Amino acid sequence: MKYILLFLSLTISIILTGCSNQVAGEGNESENQAPLFEIPEQTKYKNNPQAPDDQELKEVGDQAEDMDGQIALKAIKEMEKYVEVGAVQMVVKDVKVLNYSPSPDLVDYFHAFTHNETNFNYIKFTVAIKNTGDQKVNVAPVEVLKTNTGEKLGFNDDFYLEKLKGEYEPGETRVGQMGFVLEQDWEELETVIIETSDVLDEEGNTVAEGEKIEVEWEKTFKFGKQ
Repeated sequence: MKYILLFLSLTISIILTGCSNQVAGEGNESENQAPLFEIPEQTKYKNNPQAPDDQELKEVGDQAEDMDGQIALKAIKEMEKYVEVGAVQMVVKDVKVLNYSPSPDLVDYFHAFTHNETNFNYIKFTVAIKNTGDQKVNVAPVEVLKTNTGEKLGFNDDFYLEKLKGEYEPGETRVGQMGFVLEQDWEELETVIIETSDVLDEEGNTVAEGEKIEVEWEKTFKFGKQ
């Protein structure tokens, strides 16, 4: 009887150890997941005619000024979030909140985006998209952007206009920036949910339903004072 009990004890111990190792392995694999694709170095950033270059703004309080106007970094979260929508792979990179005073010649342009066109806050990020399939597809990286403060913005609210929505040839990659004016108090931001569009084929049929990217920064977001 003692030998039987000893055998059963050893067997259970081995099974539990194996399960533990398997779970630990799965967790490590998830944490160390490689990026879906490499962002082409030559297309990572390009200056936009609607807003000053914010590449060097990495600490809250940093400012920049050029012919487009003045911007100041109010909040930043350095990140890369990947998502797959059918054959389309997408990454959202580096979320920032900026305060912007456009140059006088751009004020009229922002009439369409806000009633506070001479000075406003906006959220912006970099987006990279790749069609990994062998068929042409149509997709919008942001169909809807929602915040916990109650704002709901669509693709047409993006004022950077870097042609990220539309048809993608097989293997095509595009990288650009998107910016959305915030009317609510940006200091209350805790969550932003980015919903992609469905992926459509050349006939307009849905081949993959859209996905969501949730950005949370309650503890990791760095805030500045207005």
